[in-house]
Amino acid sequence: SNIFIDGNEFTEFASDQYSYDYFLKPGVYSVPTVSVTAANSNALYDISNAESLPGTTTITVTAADGGTTKTYIINFKASAYSLVWSDEFDYTGAADPTKWHHQTYPPVGNSWFNGEEQHYTNLIDNSYVGNGSLKIKAVKESYTDPTSGSTKQYTSARLNSKYAFKYGRMEVRAKLPAALGTWPAIWTLGKNINENGAYWQTQGYGNTTWPYCGEIDIMEQDQDKSKTSGAFHFPDVNGNHTYTTKNIAVTDTANSWHVYAMEWSADTIELTVDDVVFHTLDNTQNAYFDNEHFILLNIAMGGQLGGSIPDNFSYDIMEIDYVRVYQLQPLSSGGFD
Repeated sequence: SNIFIDGNEFTEFASDQYSYDYFLKPGVYSVPTVSVTAANSNALYDISNAESLPGTTTITVTAADGGTTKTYIINFKASAYSLVWSDEFDYTGAADPTKWHHQTYPPVGNSWFNGEEQHYTNLIDNSYVGNGSLKIKAVKESYTDPTSGSTKQYTSARLNSKYAFKYGRMEVRAKLPAALGTWPAIWTLGKNINENGAYWQTQGYGNTTWPYCGEIDIMEQDQDKSKTSGAFHFPDVNGNHTYTTKNIAVTDTANSWHVYAMEWSADTIELTVDDVVFHTLDNTQNAYFDNEHFILLNIAMGGQLGGSIPDNFSYDIMEIDYVRVYQLQPLSSGGFD
């Protein structure tokens, strides 16, 4: 009646379908453990596990009459993705400066977009690594930005990756801030964006205005902490900003780890939480998502999604276990079989 793979119910199972292909997640190279539940408690079953990958696990079920048998097979296949860039945050101190850039220059006068109320800093108080994770910390404090000279009552951090990529799978395992007024985000922008203080702007890129660079919001959260949202921002046929957004219910975002990810190809972009797809974009006619993008991690305060900040807010943290990028790799000649 059920098949379980590494303890998780195999939702594609149907009792009258006897063969399945199962592609493992990127980075998984061990044979999964298979268990089953028989519909009749007097039935018997035997599981012959695959010995390596790719490999086949066979389940033979014998009915209670002792003579009728059914055989189910699961063909386990390794993912075609290979890990090409990551930060596992297995060090202590500031975020690795070879991988991350702190974007601190306010792009709109003395402020950031959407009415946000924070200054982003490169201070260790606002972003640091320890005990196996990156912490981005939003703090209530008076701070004067040394570049603009403006003073705001909140600080936080906004990290740009010094790595850019086109297509593949990107995933971030994270815990989100619980406090109202916080606006955490995991997202990407085209590295061609001409935005003050952005890393790729300082590297000779930055010839394209937003939203012509394309923006993929993998995870954003407003005042409703029981869900997260994802969005795609790009120009419409008349060159005006348009976007498409959806949200998904997520349990205990503050205290439980969840994996926020996207699968990006020339055909589609899928946004997922814990491997559940909740928003898909048809990418076949959208050139704004066929250029290299870089990764951004930040907590904004207030603004369009953060909303009103409670008077008793003091600080809160977004904790990130890892950031990983996978891409399809060419198969060897043996792979054609």
